[in-house]
Amino acid sequence: MRNRSPVERSDRITPRWSGLHPTDIAVLFSVPILLGLVFLLPLSTRQSLVFEYTDPTLLTAATAPFVHLSTSHLAVNVVGYFLVVPVAYLLSVASGRRSRFFAAFFTFVLVFPVLLSYLNLAVVRPAAGTGFSGVTMAFVGYLPLALADFLEAHADVGPSETVAPTLFFLGIALVAGLSVQSVQQDRATVWLGTAGLILTAILAALLYWLSAPDRVTDVVRKLRGISYRPGNAELLGFSGVVFVSFFFVAFPPTTATGATVVNVYVHLLGYALGFIATYTTVEVGAQLPGEETPI
Repeated sequence: MRNRSPVERSDRITPRWSGLHPTDIAVLFSVPILLGLVFLLPLSTRQSLVFEYTDPTLLTAATAPFVHLSTSHLAVNVVGYFLVVPVAYLLSVASGRRSRFFAAFFTFVLVFPVLLSYLNLAVVRPAAGTGFSGVTMAFVGYLPLALADFLEAHADVGPSETVAPTLFFLGIALVAGLSVQSVQQDRATVWLGTAGLILTAILAALLYWLSAPDRVTDVVRKLRGISYRPGNAELLGFSGVVFVSFFFVAFPPTTATGATVVNVYVHLLGYALGFIATYTTVEVGAQLPGEETPI
């Protein structure tokens, strides 16, 4: 379990926006700018950069997530990015975890494109992968940790290492419930398996939650205290709405829209790996010598 510094324990008045850096804005905008620049390439060039599952290459594995073949696809992914990533950033800065956010940011943007592309090959099919949504879902996977850090720093709800997995597994339960809507065959079998997955995810969330020292009444009382601190309640509320609502966009009831198919598999991979990578790094770092987690 991590030890919080005296500053972290006492500074629960307002989000610490003094942690904002001017260069951060440029870094955050670099991704949508890059997506826009790639979209300006000729269509034939963009098509050559997509990740063909039957003919994969390392180059296209790295480039495909930044490629969009239609304006609507690009617009959806850019809007999704601007909803999720700035929220994750603000939560991290307000919790004093700016360096943690950027460690996750550069990992997701530079490493996850190749990783997610090749993991797509686990489901062999004559198709091609494009779009940034899988990487955006990695940032959604980071949100449980960012929310938990914020709650611990500003409401003394925690510790974050139990709250974060609780939120993550509740997200998995929601994903399971949403994903089953698109199944058209063997519905009874799929519904039964999904019910088991939902129950398992909820039980996992409860196990983590019950290991926390706070009871429900304590949490409610502490959360009420947030409303008296300018900026805290608004950021927490909006972040929670983004976290929950984004699953409804990433796992729609109908995955096929015209000639394209929403890749819910890569969305699930992005969400799960985004959380596992960051949470594991933090927990391993907490066991290293020293008083503070490296990130």
